[in-house]
Amino acid sequence: MELIKLDLDKPEYDEQFSSQELWQQQSAKLLLNHLKHFGLEARSYIHSPNSQNVGQNLHNAILISGGRGTGKSVFLKNAQALWGDRRREDNNLPSLYFAPIIDPTLLQDHDSFTNVLVAHIYNQVMSVIDSGTSKLSARELENAKDSFFQALRSLSEAVQYAGEHSEHVGLDKIIQYSSGIKIDCLFHEYIRVSKLIFGCDAIVISIDDVDMALENAYDVLEEIRRRLSCPDIIPLVSGELELYHHLVKLELTKSLEHPSYNGAPNGYGAKKSNDLADAYLAKVLPNHYRIALKPIAALLPLLAIKDSKLNATDKWVSYREYQQSFKEFFFGSVNGQERSAEYPGPQSAREVGQLVRLLAPSSLKDDERMEENWESLRVWSESQQHGSSYALARSALQSMNTQVPLKLSELLIFNIRDQASERLPWASHKFCEEQVKFAQAFDKSKATGNNVSLLENLSDARVIRSMPPLEMFTDYMSITRGNTVHEKNRYTLGLYTHSAYYATQGSQQRKVYFSKAFELLTTSILMSFYGELCLEQCEQKLKEVMDSTPFYSIHALNPTKYVDEDPVSLSSVDTEEEADTGNYDEFIGKVMDWSNSNRELIKSFVGDETRLLALLVAVFNKVFSQLNLLRERYHKGSNADDTLIDAILRFKYILVNAFGFLLSNRNVVPANLALDSTHSMLRDLSEFSIQSKTYQKNVGWINEYQAESSRHELNHEGKAAQFINAVSLHPIFIELGDGVDISKCVDLVSAPITNQNGVTRSSSDGAATSKPKSKPASTAKQGIDALKEWFGNGKHFATAKNLESAIKNGELSDTQVERMTKIVLNQLGENPDASKYHKSHWGVYKALLARKNK
Repeated sequence: MELIKLDLDKPEYDEQFSSQELWQQQSAKLLLNHLKHFGLEARSYIHSPNSQNVGQNLHNAILISGGRGTGKSVFLKNAQALWGDRRREDNNLPSLYFAPIIDPTLLQDHDSFTNVLVAHIYNQVMSVIDSGTSKLSARELENAKDSFFQALRSLSEAVQYAGEHSEHVGLDKIIQYSSGIKIDCLFHEYIRVSKLIFGCDAIVISIDDVDMALENAYDVLEEIRRRLSCPDIIPLVSGELELYHHLVKLELTKSLEHPSYNGAPNGYGAKKSNDLADAYLAKVLPNHYRIALKPIAALLPLLAIKDSKLNATDKWVSYREYQQSFKEFFFGSVNGQERSAEYPGPQSAREVGQLVRLLAPSSLKDDERMEENWESLRVWSESQQHGSSYALARSALQSMNTQVPLKLSELLIFNIRDQASERLPWASHKFCEEQVKFAQAFDKSKATGNNVSLLENLSDARVIRSMPPLEMFTDYMSITRGNTVHEKNRYTLGLYTHSAYYATQGSQQRKVYFSKAFELLTTSILMSFYGELCLEQCEQKLKEVMDSTPFYSIHALNPTKYVDEDPVSLSSVDTEEEADTGNYDEFIGKVMDWSNSNRELIKSFVGDETRLLALLVAVFNKVFSQLNLLRERYHKGSNADDTLIDAILRFKYILVNAFGFLLSNRNVVPANLALDSTHSMLRDLSEFSIQSKTYQKNVGWINEYQAESSRHELNHEGKAAQFINAVSLHPIFIELGDGVDISKCVDLVSAPITNQNGVTRSSSDGAATSKPKSKPASTAKQGIDALKEWFGNGKHFATAKNLESAIKNGELSDTQVERMTKIVLNQLGENPDASKYHKSHWGVYKALLARKNK
C-alpha cells in the first residue's frame, strides 16, 4: 500500500486531501467502485421505459461505518474530489452531482427530514441556475425550470396534505391517503427534473453522523428507505453500525411492546426487535454496499509525518520514528519491558492528528521545549485518563519547577497521599482495596489484623496509578535487642530497620524494611543533576530520609496508628535511648561523594533528570513487587537462617537485576531471583552470577564494558552498564561497615532475623516450616578461589567461560598460564574431585591442564 501523508504545515481546517493524504485509501477505491456501479445503473435507468413509471425502488445506500474519530466525515468530504480524479482518468464514467453534506444533528425539534431533503436539492438547483453553469440551452433551461417548479409545487402540496391527516374526514381523508402514496412518485419526479438542470446521471446525497442524531436517527433512516430508494439518487451515509442497530432496535421494541401486544409472551418485543433490526438494516443499508473504515492500528505503519520545523534535511518522519522519539524524550533509556514506557496512544485518526500537532516531531528534538513538552504530555494524558503517564508528567514538572532537590517520596508519582488528594474524577485505582489483598497474607485472619487495620483510614483513597505492594508489618522480620549486638556493620540497623512506631505492647523493636535504603539511593541519583549549587540542601534531604520512617512502609501512611503486636519479652525490646539514635553524618557524606563522583556518568547517560523518572518508577514497581514476595517468605518462616546482611544482599540482587532488566536491549528474563538462594550463593557475587541464570542474563552483560571502559568512548549500552555498576557500588551496599566487602562476605557476622522474641522463625501459624532450610555452604558446589582474580566485575574477563576460551585460544601468554596453573594446583592438590566444583570453574582447570601438557 502507498504511504499515508500527514502534513503539519497544512491548516487543520483544510479537510480536502490528495489521494496520498487520505488515510482510508483502500476504502476510497471501494467507494469509487460502488459509485461507478450505481452511476451506470442511473444512466441506464434514464433510457429505460420504466423510468416514467412508479415503482422503481432501489436500496443503494452506501454505509461508511467506523467508530468515533476514524475519519468518516473527512472521508465523505473527499468523496467528490476522489470521483473527480477518477473521472479525469476515464471520460466514460457516469456524471455524478455531489450535493453538500447533510448533518441530521442540525435538525430542529420539528424539522421533517423530507422537507430538509427537498430544500437541500432546491438550494443546489437555484445555485446552478443563478450561476449560469447549467449545460442546457436557454430554451431547455427555461423548460426545465418550469418543470422543476411544477414538480416542487406538487410535491409540497402532497407533503402538506400527508401531514394534516388529523383534520380530514371522508373524501378529504381519501384524498390525503392518495397524496401520501403519491409523495414517493412526486419526489422521484422532482429529482429527475433536478438532474436535467444539473446535467448528471445521478445525484449523490451525503448524510453524516446519522447515528449521532439520536432522537432523529430512526426517522432519517426511514426517509432513506422511503424517499432515497430510487436509481437517480446515491445516498452516502456515515455512522457506527453497532449504534445504528441499537437505535433501530429501541424503536422497534417500543412498537412491539405497545399495549395492543399485551397478549404476547413476556419479552417478545425485546427478542423479536433484535431480529427485525438486523433485517431492517440489511434492507436500508445493504450488507454488500457497506464500507468499514480500517482501524487506526492498521494504518499507522503507513503514516509519514511532515514537519518543516525539523532541523534535518528530510522533513518527513515515519510514525514508527515518531514513536521512538516520543519514548526517548519522555522515558529515556528504559526498554519498555513490563509496561515501563507506556503512554496513551491515539485510538483514532482524529486523535493521531491531535497528538502529533500537540507534540510535533520537531518539539521532541528540542530540549529547550522540555517544560512545554511535559505540560503537553500532562494535557494529553489527562484527556485520555491515563494515570501513569499523567503522574509521570506531573512529577517531571514538579521536579523542574523547584530550585532545591526533592526526595523521591516528595514526587507525586511515588506519593500515595498526594495522588489521593488530587481527587481526579477519573482516578480509578482503589488503593486500599488493592493493598488489603497483599496485607491479608501477613495478618492473623482475613477480616482483621495489623496491616488491614492500618489501611482503614485510606479506604476511600483513589490514586492516579497502580502502586506496588507496601512493605507490610510482620513480627517475623525482627531484629531483637539481644541480637543487635551481633550486628558489627555500623549503618545496617539505621538503613534497613525501623522501630519508631506505636505498638500496643508499648515496645520499640526493630523490624526489617528496605524502602529507606531505596529512597536514599534514588534520591542521591536525582541529586546528581544539582551539582554543587545546593550541597547543603542535598545533605539536608538525605538526613531527612535517614531520620524518617521508611517511605513505602505501612507505618509511613499511618505514623500515629497503633500496631497490635504479639507479646514481646523485655530482653527483646530496645530502650528509647537505643532505638535509631545513631549519627549518620559520615555515611551521608559518603552518599554525597558517590553522587558527586558519578554526576557526569549519570548526566551523560540520561541527559536530563526528568528522563530518569520513568526508569526509577519502573524499578520501584518491579523491586517492591518482588520484595513483597520476599517478605511473605520471611513471614511464613522460609530462609530461617537469614541474618540482616543476607536480607540486604537479597535486596541488592533484586534491585540491580531490576535496573539491568529495564535497561538491557537484549533478551531479558522476567523471573524473580534471590528469594531462596543459599547463603553461599548470596555472599559471593561471583558464585551468584554463575548460578543465577536470571541474574546472568539480565545483568551479566554489563561485565563486557568493565574492562574496556577506559580504552575508548562508550556507546549508550556501555554507559548503561557503567550506570548499573555504579548503582551496585552505592554506599547503601558497600559502606555498611569498616572493611566490609559485600560482594564476598561468606564469613561476615550479622544480626539474625527472628520473630519478636528472638526465636528462630517458623511458619506464621506456629507450625514448623515444611520447606527445607537453605543448603549449607559445605554441601554447595564450590568455586576455585585462585581463579577469581581473573574474572568477575571489573576484572579482565567477565565470566569463567570467557577465561576458559582465552586459555584455549592462546590469548594468554605462557607465563600467565604457568602462573595461574601453579596457583590452582596448589589449591586443589592431587586428584581433585570434579563433583565438588562449579562446572565453569572446572572447565578452566581442564583448559589449564591441557595447555600445560601441550
